[in-house]
Amino acid sequence: MRLLDALTLKLEQMLADRQKIGTVTAIVGSKVTVAFDGGSVTLAKNAAYTATVNDTVVINMMTKNSWFVLCKLG
Repeated sequence: MRLLDALTLKLEQMLADRQKIGTVTAIVGSKVTVAFDGGSVTLAKNAAYTATVNDTVVINMMTKNSWFVLCKLG
């Protein structure tokens, strides 16, 4: 494998590890509970996003073990 191909593959894997897709299951004050990867967690959300239960959302990792809801898909 060429070095450029290997680097491209590694960057794609790193990005995939930093983003998840989930479903909003509850709204808790200014946070949302999101189901993803077989579990659920309550997360902070982007202030511009108005949450609705059953929204499909993009979840981003800001730092290790620090996630937030970025936006609704579609």
